[in-house]
Amino acid sequence: MPRRISMRIDGEMINAADDQSILQAARASGKYIPALCYMEGLSPVGACRLCVVEVSGVNRILPACTTPAQDRMSVTTNSKML
Repeated sequence: MPRRISMRIDGEMINAADDQSILQAARASGKYIPALCYMEGLSPVGACRLCVVEVSGVNRILPACTTPAQDRMSVTTNSKML
């Protein structure tokens, strides 16, 4: 059974399951992150890179569809880096 976690997306605290990707957690909480190659029910590939986000403490941008959501993670979907 998935464990519940808390994370921030664009400064807003949300709750998610630890088996979700950043994209899935965002969508479940009503946050929009654009994606082209992600399709619910299929394995994510991260090929289009449209869903890239900035994660605090990581020195590169990451695809939200293939990056696992983690407890206390802070995600920015719209920044100068993106």
